[in-house]
Amino acid sequence: MNPPGKSANEIAELVAAQCIASRARRLNRVITGLYDRALQPYGIKINQASILVCLLTVGDASPGEIGARLQMEKSTVSRTIDRMAKSGWIQVSGKGPGQIVRVTERGRQLMVDCHEQWQEAQQRALALLGEEGASSLKAIADRLRASC
Repeated sequence: MNPPGKSANEIAELVAAQCIASRARRLNRVITGLYDRALQPYGIKINQASILVCLLTVGDASPGEIGARLQMEKSTVSRTIDRMAKSGWIQVSGKGPGQIVRVTERGRQLMVDCHEQWQEAQQRALALLGEEGASSLKAIADRLRASC
C-alpha cells in the first residue's frame, strides 16, 4: 500500500536513496569482481576460493555445513561443489545427507598458487574501502558470525 500522496516515482527515489540491501549488493558485486578478476588466471572464483578456505580451515565437511558456515544457499553450494569437483580441487564422497567434501592435493596447490593474486585483490579492496570501511565491514561480519 502506498503512503498517502506518494507516487511510485517518489517512492522509488526514496528507496534508491535509503535502501541498505541495494548498497550491500552493489558493494558485493564490486568487491567480488576485484577478486574474481585477480583469480581468473587460475580458473577459480572467489566463492569457490571461500569454500576451499572453509574446508582447509575446518576440515572435511558436508555441503550443509559449508552452506551454514558461509551463509550460502543450498543450491549455490551444490552447483559450486559440482564445478569444483570437476576441476579436481575437491572430492565429494557419499550421497545425500551423508556427503563429505574434502580438499584434494590439486586444491591445496591451487590455494598456494593463487595466494599472491588474492593478496593483490585484497590490497585493491582495502584501497577502495579505506581502513575505516574495511574495519567496519570486518566488525559487521564478525557480529553476524557470532549471531549465527
